[in-house]
Amino acid sequence: MLVSILGGLAVASAARAAPGLEVTAVAIDGVERPVAATVRVPSSAGSVTFAFRETKPSPTMGGDARLRYRLDGRDTAWRDLPAAGRTLLWFVDKEGLVVAGLDEPIPGETPGWTGDVKTSAFVPQSISAVAPEGTSGVMVSFLSHSGEKVVGCLGIDEIRLTRERSGEEPQVLRLSPLEFAEQDIRPSSLPAGWQRVGTRPELSTVRIRTTPEPHPILVLDDDDARRFGNWTVTARVLPETRPGDRVTLSWTTAHSFGIGGDGTATYEGLAAGRYRLRVGAFRPDGNGPKQETGLELVLAPPFHQRRDVWAVGATGLVAAGVFAGRTISARRLKRTLDELERAHALERERARIARDLHDEIGAALTEIAMQADAVRHEVEDVASPEAMQLTDGICRSAVSLVRSVDAIVWAVNPANDTLNRFAAYLVQSTEQFLDAAGLSMRFQVPSPLPATPLAGTVRHRLLMAVREALNNVVKHACAQSVTLSLRLADGMLEIDVDDDGAGFDLTRPPADAEHDGLDNMRQRMGEIGGTCSIETAPGRGTRVRFQLPWPAEATPGAPTHA
Repeated sequence: MLVSILGGLAVASAARAAPGLEVTAVAIDGVERPVAATVRVPSSAGSVTFAFRETKPSPTMGGDARLRYRLDGRDTAWRDLPAAGRTLLWFVDKEGLVVAGLDEPIPGETPGWTGDVKTSAFVPQSISAVAPEGTSGVMVSFLSHSGEKVVGCLGIDEIRLTRERSGEEPQVLRLSPLEFAEQDIRPSSLPAGWQRVGTRPELSTVRIRTTPEPHPILVLDDDDARRFGNWTVTARVLPETRPGDRVTLSWTTAHSFGIGGDGTATYEGLAAGRYRLRVGAFRPDGNGPKQETGLELVLAPPFHQRRDVWAVGATGLVAAGVFAGRTISARRLKRTLDELERAHALERERARIARDLHDEIGAALTEIAMQADAVRHEVEDVASPEAMQLTDGICRSAVSLVRSVDAIVWAVNPANDTLNRFAAYLVQSTEQFLDAAGLSMRFQVPSPLPATPLAGTVRHRLLMAVREALNNVVKHACAQSVTLSLRLADGMLEIDVDDDGAGFDLTRPPADAEHDGLDNMRQRMGEIGGTCSIETAPGRGTRVRFQLPWPAEATPGAPTHA
């Protein structure tokens, strides 16, 4: 595609080109476009490709230029077209024919390149290979190209060839520092053991590197995009090599390679805006530029980013936003009202269930208890002991059921979903339970407590956990007194059950029944986001502490003691 563009558009672009340098083609998504001072690109374009060339070498350059490009508005520095020199480490047979080997590229530009091998930083390089069957020797070469259009400069120093053979010490052949006959060191001098080859041998020169102290190095100074130079080690200086030997070539290098003659550059994903493509003709070592040409590139914004479209769309969006906002607000208000209505309906149903339990089942059980007690008094003089025992059992069961119904009514009734109502019921039920068990008791509860909402499920599980602790005191503690404490502090609701009983060793699990009770307390508190902890020791009583996260604004008054 670009070949046809080059042929069809070269004449049109010639009037806009700098002497000897021109942009010859533009392709958008692979489709050619006329080359003009300003190229307009549609917003839907995915890629833009430019072709450029040096039409006539500059006399001041002394050879082919190195072409670089940049797109102002996208690039912050000049770009090189990919290019590389080459290093050859080949294994040859007795006739000097190549058996196998390595052909490694020397790409791009080394760090610390200053534009001159005399002052640039050199970096270490190495390649290694094992000699195959048929090997009799090796060949080492450095070339100034890996393609027909490469130009640039390559400096080579500290060259060393290492042969490793099984059962022998490694043999090292140092090819640096370079040696010259009669110390005749000039750019055209030939170091001992080296020869110039290539399509332009004179591109292979000798230079003086200034660091660490002045000394000669090999240089390939290539200003010819179509021909190359080559430094090659003569066969007589290389060590004898056999199959199985490992040969390593190591050296240090400073180099910079680019492309001369012509090239292409592609940009993808360009944002809307104005750009300028610049093409520069540099010296082969990267210095310059000596010439420059270019063109403007304009990418219109997509339809949806145009200001006039936004102006019209903004008006519509405002209107749509107002309508949508009102619709969303109305829907949110309706959802809120629906949720409140469901909550109120649930509370009304809980209140109805509480009334029915209290008025029907509670009243019936109370009547059964009273009738059983009356029968017990009527027959206590004539009834047998067994009959009196059954009558007493009926009375106790009826009274126990009445208390259970009271507890259920309290749990179901939404009127009790506050902290102060919970605390009052907790004190009342605890007093009844411990009094029946014959234990003295003490209460430490703040007064007044806030009427902060307390969900029914939370207060029911909290009550069951405290009752489990009280049951453990009555059944296992052998205690004389119990203290129940409730307080609000540091964002926590804390309830403590302290007894003066026998206590136990926390490191030894208690009896199964009691162990189950401890697990039940922890499980109930965990279900409502709280914790249960136990402090005890043999002979020192037990403290069970229940903690539940609480709103910080729920602040109690001064505690009262009863």
